[in-house]
Amino acid sequence: MEQKTPARRRARRSDAPRKKQINISLSELEYATLYTAATSAGLSVGAYVANASLAVAKEEVNPAPVDQKDKLRTLADARVSVNRIGNNANQIAAVLNSRGEATPPQVTAVMVRCAKAVETLDAATLAVMEGRV
Repeated sequence: MEQKTPARRRARRSDAPRKKQINISLSELEYATLYTAATSAGLSVGAYVANASLAVAKEEVNPAPVDQKDKLRTLADARVSVNRIGNNANQIAAVLNSRGEATPPQVTAVMVRCAKAVETLDAATLAVMEGRV
């Protein structure tokens, strides 16, 4: 399967030319996958592979299996929701306190529950990121 190289290429580096080359072998499906990703990023396949592998090697990104990415996304969405609930509870508490309808212990109890939920979500997120789940 012969793929045409994307139109836009990485600009040449005049300050530190790249003299080392790596030759890799890919299946047709692997190449097509990289080609699609490179095209979306506006890069050649070689530039895309170089950028991605260097980012991983420099620990600028942490690759995660797809199932972990889905777990992390779910946890992140849950954390945002809990934070929104906490913000709403805070606003409601302010109104109730101004009218004298809620006691400080009641408000504190709600906020403590929200804080504990966020802490639990943070711990679960770290466990997924560290591969413990």
